[in-house]
Amino acid sequence: MGLEIRRIEERDVDGVIALYRKVYGEDFPFKQFYEPGWVRKGIYDDGIVWNVAELDGRVGGSAAVMINVGDHDDLLGEFGRLVVDPDCRSQGIGEALGGARLEGIRERIEFGFGEARAVHVGAQKIMARLGFVPIGFEPMKYVLRRRESVVFFGQLFGNARTLRKNNPQVIKAVHALGSRALENMGLEPDLIVKAEVEPYPTDLEYEAVELQNDWSHRLLRIEQGRVTKPEVFGGMHLDYGYLKIKAADATYLVAREHGTPVGAIGFAVDDIDRKCRIFELIEFDDAVKGFLLRRVTELAETQYGCDYIEIDVHAHSPRLQATLDLMGYVPVAYCPSMVFHSVERLDVVKMAKLVCEYDLGAIELIDEAKPVFDIVNNAVVQKKKGVEIDAVMSRIGIFEGLGPGAIDRIGRICTERRFKAGETIFAEGSAGAEMYVVTKGSIEIRDSARPSSGEPIAAVCAGEIFGEFALIDALPRSMSAVCVEDATVLVITKRDFEHVMAHLPSIGSRVYRNIAETLVSRLRRTNVALADYRLKYKE
Repeated sequence: MGLEIRRIEERDVDGVIALYRKVYGEDFPFKQFYEPGWVRKGIYDDGIVWNVAELDGRVGGSAAVMINVGDHDDLLGEFGRLVVDPDCRSQGIGEALGGARLEGIRERIEFGFGEARAVHVGAQKIMARLGFVPIGFEPMKYVLRRRESVVFFGQLFGNARTLRKNNPQVIKAVHALGSRALENMGLEPDLIVKAEVEPYPTDLEYEAVELQNDWSHRLLRIEQGRVTKPEVFGGMHLDYGYLKIKAADATYLVAREHGTPVGAIGFAVDDIDRKCRIFELIEFDDAVKGFLLRRVTELAETQYGCDYIEIDVHAHSPRLQATLDLMGYVPVAYCPSMVFHSVERLDVVKMAKLVCEYDLGAIELIDEAKPVFDIVNNAVVQKKKGVEIDAVMSRIGIFEGLGPGAIDRIGRICTERRFKAGETIFAEGSAGAEMYVVTKGSIEIRDSARPSSGEPIAAVCAGEIFGEFALIDALPRSMSAVCVEDATVLVITKRDFEHVMAHLPSIGSRVYRNIAETLVSRLRRTNVALADYRLKYKE
């Protein structure tokens, strides 16, 4: 076998196109790989190091490193475009291509990364043999024949370790994935968890319009957060120029107050993958950040029909992480020392929101990738369940007037329990220390003082609550609660609720006020019923 790994040349254009056709067929969504002009352009692009494997006079494999990603100072290298002729697999072509890419680029980058498909372990094994480690799992990110997931690999080069800014401050949701990624990279897990972080307000309203060319210079003057302390990274900035941004199929949503721009958010939509990437956040003050993130997320979901929304966040920005967490985003990758800013390298948290139904399909993972997958998969499942819980909680009277952040915070202290028909949830006289929210089935509230009537005091159905006075006192239950049919309930304990109230008293005061109003309403109805009873008794 005459195998030669070399830089791609113009004479390889037809061979590379034929290789992609053979591997992916005509259904391959990235049609540019079948266009000779596009492939030829990549040969002469200084930001791409592209190698081919020539086997017995024909192209048997292709792979590239893109160093035109991110800012120039970041020194990033994206390892991709790996494709090997199916007839030549198990001959070491993929690993040989990977090794050639690595040697040709090692001195030019400080953070290398690559995505390996999760439907089989071939590319994952190659990445691992080249010294890359799993630091993330991006579920259902790309569209091929169906939505596919990828394992996110990373490797540090040059000064990446010595220039890294230590002790990133992250929210609890980031900690597990971040610690695992740091360990995989051979770094000390030094994350500091910031508990009870207050998200940026998301309920404020501004006028939102798409960027016009004559506004660019006004936005460029708003440098707080974009230059002195960036919170979002993405390799594209407003100062690239309006025409270049448009040429990249990107745009900015501008927030205006009384006609004056006060912030903007840059994003690009990929119609093939039905994916939205947020790449820059420009703001006059913190108040507009939540609005911009909420608004572009809504647009991606509704107007653009995206199934996957992604954003790279500064690991030292817990408030932004908390804001995205509130909106349904989950951490999918943690990238130590990924970007360069000022005099140091910063960690990046990749966060994503899955809008579509969560169905991974068949996946196959190398052993090294399984712990990272477990963390991300569990986070997505819990987030999906949390969104459903929030939807139920927002319709309940005692939580009326609470914003999305408060609802989400209460939803996190709920635990789900299931009961069978006829089962007693609590008995009269038992200790009362929990409130219950019915999400499925129905419950009867019964009073032992009325055994002969056969009528329950009340019937509680899905979307309703019972036992809420346990949040106020710890007195024994005055009645019993029994399942009429199989039921699922959410349980909030008095201890957990008091913990939330201690850190966020505004939530507790509002809930207590709503409970008081509920109690007053019930007392008034009771007084009316008693008055009617007295009138009938006199008659």
